[in-house]
Amino acid sequence: MRFGIVPLEFKPIVEQIVVDGIADFSRFSISSLIRLALQIEHISVIEVTMDIEHVIPGSLTQQSIEKMVKLKEELKHAYTVHLPLWSIEPSTFNEHVRKGSVESTVKSIELVEPLQPEVYVFHATGALAAEFSRLKLPKSMVTLISGYMASYAAKSIEEVLARTEIDPRKVAIENVEFPFEITRDLVDQYNTSICFDTGHLLTRYSGDESVLEFYKRHRDRIVEIHLHDGSYEKLGDSIVHRDHMALGRGSMPVREFLRELVRDRFNGPAMFELTAAEAKESLERIRTVVPEALKR
Repeated sequence: MRFGIVPLEFKPIVEQIVVDGIADFSRFSISSLIRLALQIEHISVIEVTMDIEHVIPGSLTQQSIEKMVKLKEELKHAYTVHLPLWSIEPSTFNEHVRKGSVESTVKSIELVEPLQPEVYVFHATGALAAEFSRLKLPKSMVTLISGYMASYAAKSIEEVLARTEIDPRKVAIENVEFPFEITRDLVDQYNTSICFDTGHLLTRYSGDESVLEFYKRHRDRIVEIHLHDGSYEKLGDSIVHRDHMALGRGSMPVREFLRELVRDRFNGPAMFELTAAEAKESLERIRTVVPEALKR
Protein backbone atom coordinates (compact mmCIF):
# COMPACT_ATOMS: atom_id res chain seq x y z
CA MET A 1 0.00 0.00 0.00
CA ARG A 2 0.98 3.63 -0.48
CA PHE A 3 0.49 6.10 2.34
CA GLY A 4 0.42 9.87 2.27
CA ILE A 5 -0.26 12.93 4.36
CA VAL A 6 -1.81 16.38 4.04
CA PRO A 7 0.98 18.76 5.15
CA LEU A 8 -0.93 21.93 4.21
CA GLU A 9 -3.61 21.49 6.87
CA PHE A 10 -4.55 24.49 8.99
CA LYS A 11 -2.80 23.45 12.22
CA PRO A 12 0.72 22.80 10.86
CA ILE A 13 0.51 25.98 8.79
CA VAL A 14 -0.39 28.05 11.84
CA GLU A 15 2.42 26.43 13.80
CA GLN A 16 4.86 27.47 11.10
CA ILE A 17 3.80 31.09 10.64
CA VAL A 18 2.67 32.17 14.13
CA VAL A 19 5.39 33.15 16.59
CA ASP A 20 4.46 34.58 20.00
CA GLY A 21 0.94 35.22 18.78
CA ILE A 22 2.04 37.17 15.71
CA ALA A 23 1.61 35.88 12.15
CA ASP A 24 4.73 36.10 10.01
CA PHE A 25 3.76 34.88 6.54
CA SER A 26 7.35 35.14 5.34
CA ARG A 27 8.04 32.00 7.41
CA PHE A 28 5.62 29.96 5.29
CA SER A 29 7.18 27.57 2.79
CA ILE A 30 5.22 24.88 1.00
CA SER A 31 8.42 23.16 -0.12
CA SER A 32 9.71 22.95 3.46
CA LEU A 33 6.44 21.42 4.67
CA ILE A 34 6.52 18.84 1.89
CA ARG A 35 10.14 17.91 2.62
CA LEU A 36 9.35 17.46 6.30
CA ALA A 37 6.30 15.33 5.55
CA LEU A 38 8.26 13.04 3.23
CA GLN A 39 10.78 12.35 5.99
CA ILE A 40 8.11 10.28 7.74
CA GLU A 41 8.77 6.61 7.02
CA HIS A 42 6.31 5.06 4.52
CA ILE A 43 4.97 8.44 3.38
CA SER A 44 5.23 8.77 -0.40
CA VAL A 45 2.19 10.85 -1.41
CA ILE A 46 1.40 14.49 -0.67
CA GLU A 47 -2.12 15.90 -0.83
CA VAL A 48 -2.21 19.59 -1.69
CA THR A 49 -5.02 21.53 -0.01
CA MET A 50 -6.19 24.18 -2.47
CA ASP A 51 -7.85 26.34 0.18
CA ILE A 52 -4.36 27.42 1.18
CA GLU A 53 -4.07 29.76 -1.82
CA HIS A 54 -6.96 31.77 -0.36
CA VAL A 55 -5.97 31.54 3.31
CA ILE A 56 -2.43 32.69 2.53
CA PRO A 57 -2.59 34.79 -0.66
CA GLY A 58 0.44 34.27 -2.85
CA SER A 59 1.29 30.90 -1.34
CA LEU A 60 0.24 28.90 -4.40
CA THR A 61 1.41 30.56 -7.59
CA GLN A 62 2.78 29.34 -10.89
CA GLN A 63 6.25 29.87 -9.42
CA SER A 64 5.58 27.80 -6.28
CA ILE A 65 3.94 25.09 -8.40
CA GLU A 66 7.10 24.96 -10.54
CA LYS A 67 9.15 24.46 -7.36
CA MET A 68 6.81 21.63 -6.33
CA VAL A 69 7.26 19.98 -9.73
CA LYS A 70 11.06 20.10 -9.29
CA LEU A 71 10.67 18.71 -5.78
CA LYS A 72 8.67 15.81 -7.21
CA GLU A 73 11.45 15.10 -9.70
CA GLU A 74 13.98 15.14 -6.87
CA LEU A 75 12.14 13.14 -4.20
CA LYS A 76 10.04 10.87 -6.48
CA HIS A 77 6.80 11.31 -4.56
CA ALA A 78 3.26 11.65 -5.95
CA TYR A 79 0.68 14.40 -5.55
CA THR A 80 -3.05 14.39 -5.05
CA VAL A 81 -5.14 17.54 -4.74
CA HIS A 82 -8.01 18.41 -2.43
CA LEU A 83 -10.10 20.96 -4.29
CA PRO A 84 -11.43 23.97 -2.33
CA LEU A 85 -14.08 23.28 0.29
CA TRP A 86 -14.02 26.24 2.70
CA SER A 87 -16.76 28.72 1.70
CA ILE A 88 -17.64 26.50 -1.28
CA GLU A 89 -21.13 25.14 -1.93
CA PRO A 90 -21.54 23.40 -5.32
CA SER A 91 -25.02 22.18 -4.35
CA THR A 92 -26.59 25.50 -3.42
CA PHE A 93 -29.71 26.83 -5.08
CA ASN A 94 -28.15 30.32 -4.89
CA GLU A 95 -26.85 30.52 -8.45
CA HIS A 96 -24.33 33.27 -7.68
CA VAL A 97 -22.67 31.14 -4.99
CA ARG A 98 -22.89 27.93 -7.05
CA LYS A 99 -21.22 29.52 -10.06
CA GLY A 100 -18.55 31.02 -7.80
CA SER A 101 -17.90 27.55 -6.39
CA VAL A 102 -17.49 26.16 -9.91
CA GLU A 103 -15.15 29.02 -10.84
CA SER A 104 -12.96 28.44 -7.78
CA THR A 105 -12.79 24.70 -8.50
CA VAL A 106 -11.90 25.21 -12.17
CA LYS A 107 -9.16 27.73 -11.36
CA SER A 108 -7.64 25.32 -8.83
CA ILE A 109 -7.53 22.47 -11.33
CA GLU A 110 -5.90 24.69 -13.93
CA LEU A 111 -3.29 25.95 -11.44
CA VAL A 112 -2.09 22.53 -10.25
CA GLU A 113 -2.20 20.72 -13.58
CA PRO A 114 1.64 20.80 -13.88
CA LEU A 115 1.85 18.64 -10.73
CA GLN A 116 0.07 15.84 -12.63
CA PRO A 117 -2.05 14.90 -9.61
CA GLU A 118 -3.23 11.31 -9.42
CA VAL A 119 -6.55 12.35 -7.90
CA TYR A 120 -8.60 15.52 -7.44
CA VAL A 121 -10.72 15.12 -4.29
CA PHE A 122 -14.00 17.02 -4.53
CA HIS A 123 -16.81 17.80 -2.08
CA ALA A 124 -19.89 17.76 -4.30
CA THR A 125 -21.94 19.07 -1.38
CA GLY A 126 -20.87 21.54 1.26
CA ALA A 127 -21.83 22.97 4.64
CA LEU A 128 -25.30 24.14 3.57
CA ALA A 129 -26.22 20.69 2.25
CA ALA A 130 -24.88 19.14 5.46
CA GLU A 131 -27.03 21.48 7.54
CA PHE A 132 -30.15 20.63 5.53
CA SER A 133 -29.42 16.89 5.72
CA ARG A 134 -29.61 16.94 9.52
CA LEU A 135 -32.91 18.84 9.79
CA LYS A 136 -35.33 17.36 12.35
CA LEU A 137 -37.86 16.36 9.71
CA PRO A 138 -39.27 13.02 8.54
CA LYS A 139 -36.65 11.02 6.65
CA SER A 140 -38.68 11.19 3.44
CA MET A 141 -38.64 14.99 3.60
CA VAL A 142 -34.89 15.14 4.27
CA THR A 143 -34.32 12.78 1.34
CA LEU A 144 -36.41 15.03 -0.90
CA ILE A 145 -34.45 18.14 0.13
CA SER A 146 -31.12 16.34 -0.25
CA GLY A 147 -32.09 15.17 -3.72
CA TYR A 148 -33.04 18.72 -4.63
CA MET A 149 -29.62 19.99 -3.57
CA ALA A 150 -27.92 17.12 -5.37
CA SER A 151 -29.49 18.34 -8.61
CA TYR A 152 -27.50 21.57 -8.23
CA ALA A 153 -24.38 19.58 -7.36
CA ALA A 154 -24.91 17.71 -10.64
CA LYS A 155 -24.89 21.00 -12.57
CA SER A 156 -21.66 22.00 -10.86
CA ILE A 157 -19.93 18.69 -11.59
CA GLU A 158 -21.01 18.85 -15.23
CA GLU A 159 -19.69 22.40 -15.61
CA VAL A 160 -16.35 21.60 -13.94
CA LEU A 161 -15.81 18.56 -16.17
CA ALA A 162 -16.79 20.47 -19.32
CA ARG A 163 -14.62 23.49 -18.62
CA THR A 164 -11.48 21.58 -17.57
CA GLU A 165 -11.92 18.57 -19.89
CA ILE A 166 -10.45 16.52 -17.07
CA ASP A 167 -10.84 12.74 -17.03
CA PRO A 168 -13.86 12.28 -14.72
CA ARG A 169 -12.22 9.21 -13.18
CA LYS A 170 -9.50 11.49 -11.77
CA VAL A 171 -12.18 13.39 -9.83
CA ALA A 172 -12.91 11.55 -6.57
CA ILE A 173 -16.10 12.66 -4.84
CA GLU A 174 -15.74 12.32 -1.09
CA ASN A 175 -18.30 10.94 1.34
CA VAL A 176 -19.10 13.92 3.56
CA GLU A 177 -21.94 14.92 5.88
CA PHE A 178 -24.65 14.09 3.37
CA PRO A 179 -26.53 10.86 2.49
CA PHE A 180 -24.05 8.90 0.42
CA GLU A 181 -26.69 6.91 -1.45
CA ILE A 182 -27.59 10.21 -3.13
CA THR A 183 -23.93 11.08 -3.73
CA ARG A 184 -23.34 7.67 -5.33
CA ASP A 185 -25.95 8.55 -7.96
CA LEU A 186 -23.79 11.56 -8.91
CA VAL A 187 -20.71 9.32 -9.12
CA ASP A 188 -22.50 6.97 -11.53
CA GLN A 189 -24.12 9.76 -13.54
CA TYR A 190 -20.82 11.51 -14.28
CA ASN A 191 -18.51 8.46 -14.22
CA THR A 192 -16.34 9.88 -11.44
CA SER A 193 -14.40 8.09 -8.73
CA ILE A 194 -14.80 8.07 -4.94
CA CYS A 195 -12.58 9.25 -2.10
CA PHE A 196 -13.52 7.13 0.90
CA ASP A 197 -13.15 9.12 4.14
CA THR A 198 -13.21 6.50 6.90
CA GLY A 199 -13.68 9.00 9.72
CA HIS A 200 -16.74 10.58 8.10
CA LEU A 201 -18.36 7.15 7.95
CA LEU A 202 -17.35 6.13 11.49
CA THR A 203 -19.04 9.28 12.80
CA ARG A 204 -22.13 8.35 10.71
CA TYR A 205 -22.01 11.60 8.79
CA SER A 206 -22.50 9.81 5.47
CA GLY A 207 -24.34 6.65 6.53
CA ASP A 208 -24.57 4.02 9.24
CA GLU A 209 -22.95 1.03 7.54
CA SER A 210 -19.59 -0.33 8.64
CA VAL A 211 -16.26 0.62 7.09
CA LEU A 212 -15.97 -2.81 5.49
CA GLU A 213 -19.52 -2.69 4.15
CA PHE A 214 -18.94 0.73 2.59
CA TYR A 215 -15.66 -0.33 1.03
CA LYS A 216 -17.07 -3.55 -0.44
CA ARG A 217 -20.11 -1.75 -1.83
CA HIS A 218 -18.12 1.02 -3.51
CA ARG A 219 -14.73 -0.59 -4.14
CA ASP A 220 -15.37 -0.36 -7.89
CA ARG A 221 -14.93 3.43 -7.74
CA ILE A 222 -12.69 4.07 -4.70
CA VAL A 223 -9.33 5.47 -5.85
CA GLU A 224 -8.23 7.25 -2.68
CA ILE A 225 -8.83 6.79 1.04
CA HIS A 226 -8.72 9.43 3.74
CA LEU A 227 -7.54 7.18 6.54
CA HIS A 228 -8.31 8.26 10.08
CA ASP A 229 -10.27 6.99 13.04
CA GLY A 230 -13.60 8.19 14.34
CA SER A 231 -16.49 7.37 16.62
CA TYR A 232 -20.20 7.89 17.13
CA GLU A 233 -21.56 7.90 20.67
CA LYS A 234 -24.91 8.68 22.24
CA LEU A 235 -24.69 10.47 25.57
CA GLY A 236 -28.23 10.95 26.89
CA ASP A 237 -30.01 13.17 24.42
CA SER A 238 -26.78 14.22 22.77
CA ILE A 239 -24.70 12.59 20.05
CA VAL A 240 -20.94 13.00 20.01
CA HIS A 241 -19.20 12.77 16.62
CA ARG A 242 -15.42 12.49 16.57
CA ASP A 243 -13.11 11.99 13.61
CA HIS A 244 -9.63 12.88 12.38
CA MET A 245 -8.11 10.79 15.16
CA ALA A 246 -5.04 8.57 14.97
CA LEU A 247 -5.82 4.95 14.13
CA GLY A 248 -6.64 2.96 17.27
CA ARG A 249 -8.28 5.86 19.09
CA GLY A 250 -11.79 5.30 17.75
CA SER A 251 -13.95 2.46 16.47
CA MET A 252 -12.05 1.70 13.26
CA PRO A 253 -11.47 -2.06 12.68
CA VAL A 254 -7.90 -1.35 11.58
CA ARG A 255 -6.72 -4.93 11.04
CA GLU A 256 -9.84 -6.14 9.23
CA PHE A 257 -10.08 -3.11 6.95
CA LEU A 258 -6.44 -2.94 5.94
CA ARG A 259 -6.27 -6.69 5.39
CA GLU A 260 -9.15 -6.28 2.93
CA LEU A 261 -7.21 -3.55 1.14
CA VAL A 262 -4.10 -5.74 1.01
CA ARG A 263 -6.11 -8.66 -0.40
CA ASP A 264 -7.49 -6.33 -3.08
CA ARG A 265 -3.98 -5.04 -3.80
CA PHE A 266 -5.36 -1.55 -3.37
CA ASN A 267 -2.71 0.81 -4.69
CA GLY A 268 -4.51 4.13 -4.50
CA PRO A 269 -3.14 6.55 -1.92
CA ALA A 270 -4.28 6.16 1.67
CA MET A 271 -3.95 9.68 3.05
CA PHE A 272 -3.63 10.58 6.71
CA GLU A 273 -5.63 13.78 7.33
CA LEU A 274 -3.73 14.06 10.60
CA THR A 275 -0.80 15.85 12.16
CA ALA A 276 2.65 14.36 11.59
CA ALA A 277 2.65 12.94 15.13
CA GLU A 278 -0.77 11.35 14.62
CA ALA A 279 0.29 9.93 11.25
CA LYS A 280 3.34 8.32 12.89
CA GLU A 281 1.12 6.92 15.65
CA SER A 282 -1.22 5.49 13.01
CA LEU A 283 1.64 3.92 11.07
CA GLU A 284 2.90 2.31 14.26
CA ARG A 285 -0.59 0.91 14.87
CA ILE A 286 -0.57 -0.53 11.36
CA ARG A 287 2.90 -1.99 11.91
CA THR A 288 1.59 -3.72 15.05
CA VAL A 289 -1.68 -5.19 13.79
CA VAL A 290 -1.29 -5.56 10.00
CA PRO A 291 2.41 -5.16 9.04
CA GLU A 292 1.82 -6.58 5.56
CA ALA A 293 0.07 -3.29 4.69
CA LEU A 294 3.44 -1.51 4.91
CA LYS A 295 5.05 -3.68 2.24
CA ARG A 296 5.18 -2.27 -1.28
